[in-house]
Amino acid sequence: MKYLLLLNNDAAEVQMWRDLPADEAQKLRKQEMPHWESMMGWMAEQGIEFSGLELEDPSQSRVVRVRDGKTVVTDGPFAETKEVIGGYFLVDCKDLDQAIEIAERVPLLGTGSVEIRPLVTQ
Repeated sequence: MKYLLLLNNDAAEVQMWRDLPADEAQKLRKQEMPHWESMMGWMAEQGIEFSGLELEDPSQSRVVRVRDGKTVVTDGPFAETKEVIGGYFLVDCKDLDQAIEIAERVPLLGTGSVEIRPLVTQ
Protein backbone atom coordinates (compact mmCIF):
# COMPACT_ATOMS: atom_id res chain seq x y z
CA MET A 1 0.00 0.00 0.00
CA LYS A 2 1.36 3.42 -0.89
CA TYR A 3 1.06 6.35 1.49
CA LEU A 4 1.95 10.00 1.16
CA LEU A 5 3.45 11.40 4.36
CA LEU A 6 3.04 15.17 4.36
CA LEU A 7 5.63 16.80 6.60
CA ASN A 8 4.01 19.78 8.28
CA ASN A 9 6.36 22.34 9.79
CA ASP A 10 5.46 24.93 12.38
CA ALA A 11 5.08 28.19 10.45
CA ALA A 12 7.04 30.13 13.09
CA GLU A 13 9.95 27.72 12.76
CA VAL A 14 9.86 28.07 8.97
CA GLN A 15 10.09 31.84 9.43
CA MET A 16 13.01 31.41 11.85
CA TRP A 17 14.88 29.36 9.23
CA ARG A 18 14.08 31.97 6.58
CA ASP A 19 15.51 34.73 8.76
CA LEU A 20 18.80 32.94 9.49
CA PRO A 21 21.96 33.96 7.69
CA ALA A 22 22.85 31.35 5.05
CA ASP A 23 25.92 30.07 6.91
CA GLU A 24 23.94 29.50 10.13
CA ALA A 25 21.14 27.74 8.26
CA GLN A 26 23.67 25.47 6.55
CA LYS A 27 25.29 24.64 9.91
CA LEU A 28 21.91 23.73 11.44
CA ARG A 29 20.98 21.60 8.40
CA LYS A 30 24.22 19.64 8.82
CA GLN A 31 23.34 19.03 12.47
CA GLU A 32 19.88 17.74 11.54
CA MET A 33 20.95 15.48 8.65
CA PRO A 34 22.05 12.52 10.82
CA HIS A 35 18.49 12.28 12.20
CA TRP A 36 17.00 12.19 8.69
CA GLU A 37 19.67 9.74 7.49
CA SER A 38 18.89 7.47 10.44
CA MET A 39 15.19 7.42 9.57
CA MET A 40 15.87 6.75 5.88
CA GLY A 41 18.42 4.07 6.78
CA TRP A 42 15.83 2.35 8.96
CA MET A 43 13.30 2.41 6.09
CA ALA A 44 15.88 0.88 3.75
CA GLU A 45 16.65 -1.86 6.33
CA GLN A 46 12.92 -2.64 6.53
CA GLY A 47 12.74 -2.96 2.74
CA ILE A 48 10.38 0.00 2.48
CA GLU A 49 10.50 1.70 -0.90
CA PHE A 50 10.39 5.47 -0.53
CA SER A 51 11.11 8.77 -2.18
CA GLY A 52 10.80 12.28 -0.87
CA LEU A 53 11.78 15.88 -1.26
CA GLU A 54 11.86 19.09 0.72
CA LEU A 55 9.60 21.78 -0.66
CA GLU A 56 10.56 25.39 -1.32
CA ASP A 57 9.25 28.11 0.96
CA PRO A 58 5.45 28.53 0.74
CA SER A 59 5.96 32.08 -0.53
CA GLN A 60 7.24 30.50 -3.77
CA SER A 61 4.03 28.54 -4.36
CA ARG A 62 1.09 29.45 -6.55
CA VAL A 63 -2.53 28.32 -6.38
CA VAL A 64 -4.38 27.86 -9.68
CA ARG A 65 -8.17 27.86 -9.91
CA VAL A 66 -10.55 27.99 -12.85
CA ARG A 67 -13.82 29.76 -12.10
CA ASP A 68 -16.44 30.56 -14.70
CA GLY A 69 -13.97 29.60 -17.41
CA LYS A 70 -11.30 32.04 -16.17
CA THR A 71 -7.97 30.99 -14.73
CA VAL A 72 -7.00 32.72 -11.51
CA VAL A 73 -3.46 32.37 -10.14
CA THR A 74 -2.74 33.56 -6.61
CA ASP A 75 0.41 33.63 -4.50
CA GLY A 76 1.19 31.08 -1.84
CA PRO A 77 -1.11 28.85 0.15
CA PHE A 78 -4.67 30.13 0.29
CA ALA A 79 -5.46 29.20 3.90
CA GLU A 80 -4.00 30.95 6.91
CA THR A 81 -2.44 28.21 8.99
CA LYS A 82 0.05 27.63 11.78
CA GLU A 83 1.67 24.82 9.83
CA VAL A 84 3.00 24.63 6.29
CA ILE A 85 3.86 21.56 4.23
CA GLY A 86 7.64 21.49 4.14
CA GLY A 87 8.19 18.22 2.33
CA TYR A 88 6.92 14.72 1.75
CA PHE A 89 7.78 11.06 1.65
CA LEU A 90 6.04 8.65 -0.67
CA VAL A 91 6.33 5.22 0.96
CA ASP A 92 5.26 1.74 -0.05
CA CYS A 93 4.32 0.02 3.22
CA LYS A 94 2.74 -3.26 4.15
CA ASP A 95 -0.02 -1.43 6.05
CA LEU A 96 -1.08 1.73 7.90
CA ASP A 97 0.67 0.61 11.08
CA GLN A 98 4.00 0.59 9.25
CA ALA A 99 3.28 4.06 7.81
CA ILE A 100 2.61 5.28 11.36
CA GLU A 101 5.87 3.70 12.52
CA ILE A 102 7.70 5.69 9.84
CA ALA A 103 5.88 8.90 10.79
CA GLU A 104 6.94 8.42 14.42
CA ARG A 105 10.58 8.55 13.27
CA VAL A 106 10.33 11.86 11.36
CA PRO A 107 12.74 14.29 13.09
CA LEU A 108 10.44 17.33 12.88
CA LEU A 109 7.76 15.80 15.13
CA GLY A 110 8.99 17.88 18.08
CA THR A 111 7.65 21.02 16.41
CA GLY A 112 5.56 19.80 13.47
CA SER A 113 3.36 16.92 12.41
CA VAL A 114 3.03 14.24 9.74
CA GLU A 115 -0.22 13.66 7.87
CA ILE A 116 -0.55 10.15 6.42
CA ARG A 117 -2.68 9.85 3.29
CA PRO A 118 -3.24 6.54 1.50
CA LEU A 119 -3.02 6.76 -2.29
CA VAL A 120 -5.88 5.59 -4.46
CA THR A 121 -4.37 2.80 -6.55
CA GLN A 122 -7.27 1.79 -8.76
